[in-house]
Amino acid sequence: MLSKNAIITIGSKFIILFANFLTVVITTQILGSEGRGETALIIANISLITILNSILCGSTIAFHTPKQPRDFLLAASLAGAIAFSLLGSLGFSLLFSFRYFQPLFAISMLISLTNSISMYWLGKNDLYRYNLLTLINPLLILIFLAFIFFVLRIRTIEGCLYAYVWGLGTALIIGIAGLAGKQKIQMPRFDLSGFKEIVIYGFNNELNYFIQFLNYRLAYFFIARFLGMGQLGVFSIVVSISEAVWVISKSMSAVNYSNVINSNDRLSSHRATVVFSRQSFWISLLFLGFGILMPKSVYVFVFGAEFGNVKIFILYLIPGVIAIAVSNLYGHYFSAIGKLEILRNKSLIGLGVTLVLLPWVISKYQLTGVCITLNFSYILSALYLYYRFIMEKKSLIPEQSDSE
Repeated sequence: MLSKNAIITIGSKFIILFANFLTVVITTQILGSEGRGETALIIANISLITILNSILCGSTIAFHTPKQPRDFLLAASLAGAIAFSLLGSLGFSLLFSFRYFQPLFAISMLISLTNSISMYWLGKNDLYRYNLLTLINPLLILIFLAFIFFVLRIRTIEGCLYAYVWGLGTALIIGIAGLAGKQKIQMPRFDLSGFKEIVIYGFNNELNYFIQFLNYRLAYFFIARFLGMGQLGVFSIVVSISEAVWVISKSMSAVNYSNVINSNDRLSSHRATVVFSRQSFWISLLFLGFGILMPKSVYVFVFGAEFGNVKIFILYLIPGVIAIAVSNLYGHYFSAIGKLEILRNKSLIGLGVTLVLLPWVISKYQLTGVCITLNFSYILSALYLYYRFIMEKKSLIPEQSDSE
């Protein structure tokens, strides 16, 4: 049976999922498939920048929360967010002739800063504040998006990006207020050795996420190059719907990650991870089933006539999506115990498969070929992670016997 924290976290993530879904529907209806495709490409670039930012703003904050002073962790994350957002935005804005430099910088920095605060609460095992802060982000973006599109009537890609800036900015103010209300914020003393620890863990962890992101989103750049923005818009909807099921495994992973970094009993943590992974499998399969049973006419009604083939592509992606839904739990377990090289190897396996298969199949089978590639990539990387997880258990049992 799911724990109370897991139920609350999954519930909050489903609200986030619903808000994100409405955002996708609104932007698709207003901007069309090509506008949706360009927006998806911009958001993909922002995601890459935030991975760089997460060297100092991501899981390293949660991992070091039991070990480092709060204000020192947050000061380090602020420096990283500013530096990497600036560098990343300069680089990626070249793709758009510097048209989107300001929103790329603002959105990536705001995402990273709010993420560092939520990661701090996760490290403290304060799942109430963690869930609250992660919840208000998409809700505020949705509110501002509706205001800009339907009240101000700015129905452009720029208007969509304004909504992200205003929503994330408001969420950051709320997050800072929550920190200050709990404990006064002060200028920390700089600790070089502590900073190195944060950077080393953050770099190794985010290197994995960077490779993993390339594996998940490299197809976007191939589709944009070979099939056009319209097809990218269609596939981005397929991905948004099929990957929505990962909300379940990510919620369970967050709870389990927080428990593992605050526990000294590795064998118990391993067993808990097994329970979470089984629950993730069945619940994820159930929700994907709902998506498949939904008539094609519903997708056309919600997204438009250009998206009539969305359902069949979701069906094609089911094996790989389920594999990741389960292996997410194993990945967060290894992240919590500091075995980041396993995650890096897993991501490299997936990326290698994508790089070998995708250029060949996309020209021959188009979006169907993309689905084939992602399935092979996801399943093989998940199998490697499962193998290492089983080997981890074998190494823990002797330790437990010796301690007894």
